[in-house]
Amino acid sequence: MVKILSDSTCDLSAELIETYGITIVPLHVVLGDKDYKDGVDITADEIYEWADANNTTPKTAAIAPEEAMDVLAPLLEDGSEVVCFTISSSMSGTFSVLNLAADSMDVSDRVYCIDSQNLSTGIGLMVIEAAEMAREGKSAKEIVAYIEAIRPLVRSSFVVETLTYLHRGGRCSGVAAM
Repeated sequence: MVKILSDSTCDLSAELIETYGITIVPLHVVLGDKDYKDGVDITADEIYEWADANNTTPKTAAIAPEEAMDVLAPLLEDGSEVVCFTISSSMSGTFSVLNLAADSMDVSDRVYCIDSQNLSTGIGLMVIEAAEMAREGKSAKEIVAYIEAIRPLVRSSFVVETLTYLHRGGRCSGVAAM
């Protein structure tokens, strides 16, 4: 059996997560001196409220290796393989942490980590495709090969209401934000 895991940046609805039996590992959102688990201890609306009230951008952090092992262990108990999706490794260390956890647990032969090279719905689309393939009885290696073949074709695009958050995060200049 192949199980699908993704970090919380895939932005899938609770309904899709339940329908496909996807395991979500929440990344960390740091607001000032408080650490929250994305989608567990804090919502997106609460993050925006905090950012507006504090006129700053929240920080994010990857999971710790111990957290990765805690998430992987129950998925592997029955001998299953796990295909893990992460936000682009150029944006987060989550991909490396999951690989490190699999190595530490000596299960690298059953845990396949995919660097989505994407974020948000770009990851979500690949996760759903992998979950459908797992339902069809495809092996982890078949799923990984297919996802890696289509990955260059997956692109996310966004329309933003305001450039405020992009400016605060250093993604655009003050002039562009104005």
